[in-house]
Amino acid sequence: MSSQPAYSRPESEPAPRLDSISVQRPRRRTRRFVLAFLLLVLVWVVSIGVLLFCPPVLEAVSAIWLKPQPGAIAWNGTDRITVVAMGLTQRTTEPARTDTLLVMDVDPANHRINMLSVPRDLWVKFPGQYGQGKLAIPYALGGPRLTAYTLEQALGIPVDYTISMKFRGFMKLVNAMGGVDVNVPQELNDPLYPCLTGYDYCPIDIKKGTQHMNGATALEFVRERHAFSQQDLARVQDQQAFSEAVKRTLISPATWARYPQILSTLKSALITNMPMNDLPVLGANVVTTPKSRVDHEYINIQNGMVQTGWSADGQSILTPTSPTVIPNLVHRLFSDPKLGQENAAVEVLNGTPTGGIASDVQTTLQGLGFHTVGNGNADRTDYGRTQVIVNSSGQGPADYTARRLQRILDANLVHESLPNRTARIVVIVGRDFPTS
Repeated sequence: MSSQPAYSRPESEPAPRLDSISVQRPRRRTRRFVLAFLLLVLVWVVSIGVLLFCPPVLEAVSAIWLKPQPGAIAWNGTDRITVVAMGLTQRTTEPARTDTLLVMDVDPANHRINMLSVPRDLWVKFPGQYGQGKLAIPYALGGPRLTAYTLEQALGIPVDYTISMKFRGFMKLVNAMGGVDVNVPQELNDPLYPCLTGYDYCPIDIKKGTQHMNGATALEFVRERHAFSQQDLARVQDQQAFSEAVKRTLISPATWARYPQILSTLKSALITNMPMNDLPVLGANVVTTPKSRVDHEYINIQNGMVQTGWSADGQSILTPTSPTVIPNLVHRLFSDPKLGQENAAVEVLNGTPTGGIASDVQTTLQGLGFHTVGNGNADRTDYGRTQVIVNSSGQGPADYTARRLQRILDANLVHESLPNRTARIVVIVGRDFPTS
C-alpha cells in the first residue's frame, strides 16, 4: 500500500493560515445550497446507471474509467461506513471552502441509511492549533481530511470517506450528460441571485414545467431556494425533480454513447479518498434501500437545533440552542453498536514530533465510540503514515474495529505481534495526520 493517503486528484491550493482567509460579511441574503446532496445523486446514479442499465460494452468502459486510485483504502461493501459529501465554492484569490455539507451513514447489513445536513455557518472548534470558526473554513486550511477530523472532534461524527466537488465540476458533469430535462415544480424568479464569481447579482427566471437545462442552468436551479416562502419544502421538491431528471437521462439509450465522457468528467471533477470502483457499490446500497429506511435530518434554525448569533470578529454564525441537542441527534444517527460488541481495546501512540497529538486522537476516538485504553509515545517520531496495528498477541475479536479505524484515520493496516502491549489494537499517529 502507498505510504501516503490517496485522493482522486491532488489539491493544488496550499493550506493557508486561518488569519489569511477573509471574513465574508453578510452583503446579501444567505443561501443554503443543495449541491452536496446532488453531488451524491450524480455519483450514485451515474454508477448505478453504468452497472444496471448499460450494455456489456459500457460495463467494460466503466471498469476502465472507474479504477481505484493508488493507495485508496478499499471498502468491502458490507461494513457500515459514513461518507461526507461537500459542495465547494472558491473565489479567485482564495482557496476552496465548504459551501454545503451532507453526512451519509450507510449500513448495508441492516439496509438503513441515515443522512444529516450540516450548515456551513455552524461555529465549531477546529482541531489542533487552528482555533475556532465556521465549519466552512477547515477545507481551506487542510482540505477534506481536516474537515473530516473537525466533524469527528467537534460533533462526534465518524468519517470513513469524503467526496467533494466544485461548482464548475458540477456544471461540466451535467454538460457531459448532454444536459437534463427537468420538470420544474414551480417558477423560480430571483433578482438577487448571486453570481458564481464576484459579489454581483445574476437574476434568474426559470419557468414552471419541463425545461432543458445545461450545466449553468442546472446549477442555478439547485442553488436557489429563497424564491419560495417554504424554503425547505422547495429544496426537497427541487432535489426530487433534478434526481428524476438525472435518472431518466442516464438510463436512456440515447445517453449510453456519452458514458465514456460522463465517467471521465466524473473522475476528474471528484475529489475523493474512496476508491472510484467502490462508488457503484455505494450507489447500489443507496438505490436498493427502501425509502422507509432512509432518515434525512437537518441542523437548522427551523427545527430549533441552532440559533443565529455573532462571533467576536463580527461574523454571522449559528450556534446550538443547547449543549446536548446536536450530540443527541448525532448519537442516534451515527453510533455504531458493532464497535461496542467487539469492544476491542485501542491504544494511541504519537509517532510524530507534535506533542499532545496522541491524547487528542484518543479523546476523539473515544467520542466516536471506540474503546480506548490509553496513549503515549511511539518508539520514534518519524512515522510517515498513520498505522493501525492489530496486536496478534492480544485476545478477542478486533477485525471490524481495525477496518473502521483504518478508514477513519486513512491509515495503513497491519497485523503484528506486540507482546509488550496489552491493547488489542495499537494506533501510531504519523506525520500525515491533519494536525501533526
